[in-house]
Amino acid sequence: MADSGAVLAATSKHQSAESFRLDINALRALSVVAVVGYHLQIPGFAGGFVGVDIFLVITGYLMTGKVLKDLAAGRFSYFNFGMLRMRRIYPALAVATAATLAIGWFVTLPGEYLKHLLQALSALTFVSNFAFNSDSGYFARAAQTKPLLHTWSLSVEWQFYVVMPFVASLVWRLASKSKAQISKVIIAIEVVAALSLAWCLWQSRTDATGSAFFSLPARAWEPLSGGLIAAAEIRRQPERGSKAWLETPIIAALGWALVVGCIAYPLPESRWPGVLTILPILGAAMIVAARQWAGGGGLLAISPIQRIGDWSYSIYLWHWPIWVFALSWLSLRGYSVDAMQKAWMVLASLVLGASSYRYIEQPVRTRREFWTPRRLLASSGAALALYVGFVAAAFVNHGFPNRLPEYLRPAELARRTNTPRDECFRNSNSTKKARETYCSFGAEATLGKPTAILWGDSFANQYLEPLSSAALASGVHGLIATQSGCRAFIDDAGRNSGDQRLCREFNQSTLAFVLEHAQPSIIVLGGNWGSAIETSALADRLLAAGKTVILIMPLLNIGFDVPQRWIESQLRAGKAIDEWKVDADPILTMSDFRAEIAQGLSRHRDNPRLVTVDPQSMVCERGHCYLVRNGQANFRDTAHISNVNAIQYRDMFEVAFRSALRAETEARE
Repeated sequence: MADSGAVLAATSKHQSAESFRLDINALRALSVVAVVGYHLQIPGFAGGFVGVDIFLVITGYLMTGKVLKDLAAGRFSYFNFGMLRMRRIYPALAVATAATLAIGWFVTLPGEYLKHLLQALSALTFVSNFAFNSDSGYFARAAQTKPLLHTWSLSVEWQFYVVMPFVASLVWRLASKSKAQISKVIIAIEVVAALSLAWCLWQSRTDATGSAFFSLPARAWEPLSGGLIAAAEIRRQPERGSKAWLETPIIAALGWALVVGCIAYPLPESRWPGVLTILPILGAAMIVAARQWAGGGGLLAISPIQRIGDWSYSIYLWHWPIWVFALSWLSLRGYSVDAMQKAWMVLASLVLGASSYRYIEQPVRTRREFWTPRRLLASSGAALALYVGFVAAAFVNHGFPNRLPEYLRPAELARRTNTPRDECFRNSNSTKKARETYCSFGAEATLGKPTAILWGDSFANQYLEPLSSAALASGVHGLIATQSGCRAFIDDAGRNSGDQRLCREFNQSTLAFVLEHAQPSIIVLGGNWGSAIETSALADRLLAAGKTVILIMPLLNIGFDVPQRWIESQLRAGKAIDEWKVDADPILTMSDFRAEIAQGLSRHRDNPRLVTVDPQSMVCERGHCYLVRNGQANFRDTAHISNVNAIQYRDMFEVAFRSALRAETEARE
């Protein structure tokens, strides 16, 4: 997880032995081990992604404490604080990022390489959390194709470093007396943390896209919980010998138990962060506040634990690219990932992490007579400028396609295409870029002529190109009502209680729109159907209302990334593979499910207003289904059709529209 890196960067070691806490360094070690174990899918680390949350507590404690101590001593400098963080974070990040670009040059397709370059640029400018927020999510399968996904947390951390010192110094200066200053800072931390937690909990319940995962506002309460501990300790400092009631071994032991339990237990990934995130935050805060076993001689002080704590930031930086590229290499050669290979990945992460710590992190941090602020800024700026130039050149040259064999380009083109008319396609939060309620397709709207509406999810939206072409040829004006992950259904409190609220509301509003207006009279339904009963119930309701229904039947249940598998097969063969067909077995063709749908619609067998469209007829014949045909992929991922070959479905939609228009005419007569 990008989690560890960001915070790891924040948890810099204080120079004096007196201020260095072995317990915090050990907690850092446990957190990075948890993250690595989770990412490498090692048993015992089912909840290891909470490592990011633990790291956030650590960084909040250390950095808030430093800022407040400097404010109290009258030496706080925003510039110096920023340089301290940059010195800690940037050099190792820049080297790791450059390494992923170098490796990607040899193994990444042009379209993906361009995405990788943009993600690298966002990482180096600490805005990658925004970049990945617009992508498919941290826990998505596609996450394992993004070597720099983990840098999102570095961006969240850096944004915390920008905001926290500014707010703390502002509150400090507005207070008049020293005691009032720290008290008011504590109040400010409590207020902001409470607001952040409230926002986090609200977002976890209402935001279907999971954007809270990458959001500083939804995560600020996590580092601020550590910051609150630091502020309370500073306020207590004048009282020599005073000790907080939390500073007991039992509190520390409970904290460690809670943290370990969260790491080992399979916490739900969806809706994270949310109410359950309080558990690892509480555990980490208890450990930090207890201040136990912070000296030498105990279990936490043993060398392996402390070394991993020291290397944790660099381990974090390297482990995820190692995992992503290793998976790609193994997949290309048809190997599965076993325990031995994971062990090698762990070892590589440790070796590269230790090397990065020794040869990059430490020299830049300790050789300050050479790495002066001016020299550090100048070299970083020059490197970033060179990188921006490289990105520009890559876009001008379309990702340097000549790097790779020409026969891979059709597969790369298939993967590059995404959902058509993306500006009109609602995301999981039921929002889209286009302002109109329903975008149009096909012919111009004409008074008195039938119009259609496409209703469904991405599996309906994927047919927009052939559907629009067929509608234009048939003189049909169409509207687009499609939403990500939201198949069309009649909302039922019992049957659809597990569906997203926004999806249910979208379907309610779409059904109301369709039933309350004479037009559109032709309803085109497509989707990743949930059940045959649900599908037939929707068709029944629309037909009963006098609508004409064009129902798109399910296509194929493939189960693997077609372009990726095609790429691997061609590379192993060392030549182009222009045709790839597989047996049309019942699982692939979903024959049982299709039969259930047909049975549910059988009562309308003689109703001309029900028109079924079967896209399987375009890709399957004589017992085989074509995943690749004539050198072009029929699919862009594990299930969606490729835009490259989408136009092949045009004729079947033309036939469907002609049947629908004929049924409309007969009904009027």
